[in-house]
Amino acid sequence: MSSEFAQLVVDEAIFHLVPQRRKSAPVPAELQLSEAVCQLTDDVRTKIQANFRKVLTSYGREVVEETDVKKSTLPDCVHEYLTKERELVEVSEDIAQLLWDSQKASSPAGLLLVAAASLAGQRALLIVKLEQEGGLRAQDVVVDGRRTFDMRYFADLLMTEHNKVYKAALFSADGITEEGHIEGWAADKQLGGRMAQFWLQAFLGCRQRNDPKLLTQAFHEAAGEWIDQRVSDPEKSLRYLMALLVELRSNTPTLDPTAFARRHLDLRDQDDFLTHLASKNARTTVFDKDVARVATRLNDLKLGFESGIFIVAPVKRVDEDVEIDDHPDGTSTVTVKGKITSTRSHYSARKQDPASAGDQTPEPDSDA
Repeated sequence: MSSEFAQLVVDEAIFHLVPQRRKSAPVPAELQLSEAVCQLTDDVRTKIQANFRKVLTSYGREVVEETDVKKSTLPDCVHEYLTKERELVEVSEDIAQLLWDSQKASSPAGLLLVAAASLAGQRALLIVKLEQEGGLRAQDVVVDGRRTFDMRYFADLLMTEHNKVYKAALFSADGITEEGHIEGWAADKQLGGRMAQFWLQAFLGCRQRNDPKLLTQAFHEAAGEWIDQRVSDPEKSLRYLMALLVELRSNTPTLDPTAFARRHLDLRDQDDFLTHLASKNARTTVFDKDVARVATRLNDLKLGFESGIFIVAPVKRVDEDVEIDDHPDGTSTVTVKGKITSTRSHYSARKQDPASAGDQTPEPDSDA
């Protein structure tokens, strides 16, 4: 299944108006369906393609049809279109009705775009919810022989440069499995990659292919392994590990390994880092971050020495209180600044040899 969104081509499209369900409205809103595809000029077609190539590249997540509990008939509509059992206009009307039925009263009104498309030469269906915006346009005019600007307000603008509220899904023919289920991509630009449940489940009838908890764990383990095994400079190793922990502890909902490498790693290390991630089946493209499976490993930094000595420090104090000096012979001096408030022995529970168990208890000091 190709994910080369640069090869997304829109052939024709149809729009349907999906109003907001206002409980207090004196007259119930009704779905307004189009009966024919719209005319797309080259400029409009180019704009649509460019917008949604970008949205799917930045926010697209792989999705698969939810087969355990069927929550929507949209996968059936998509399958029927991709297998040429039904045409665009007819299928789009059913899809518009599904969106109308799945939306809550809090969902704003918008236009549903359903487009016949191709992806890497494969028949595809693009489904997008657009929200209209208001805006002003200034037009240069001459009034009474004097130049001025005529300001006009437009209440039905679409896909403006600052519009952050639309959702998209793309399915192609090569995403149909042997069992007849559909696979594709979905994006929710409003939530920055994460998807509203009504869009993903109630409307699309899908789920994400990859669990964010497992993706985050795989990245954490692969990145940590690369730092431990491939970075020989202790000072650089500490810098990289700190960047990794800070990235995972941050409040950002997504993680982009390629962007992480570009921001935090030396240029000569970036390709090797990404190659290592790929070799460990960790993602190198953006994914939803969920640290639930690694949270307990993100609070402390542990430095290990050849002698068996370890230093454990809270991540938030490392930059200020820990300093590493490297020496020509490969050894390092670690300086920890601060006031010593406690000292204690460290006990590690291990299975004892029965024959020597009796030798483990230290004898009291003798006065002799």
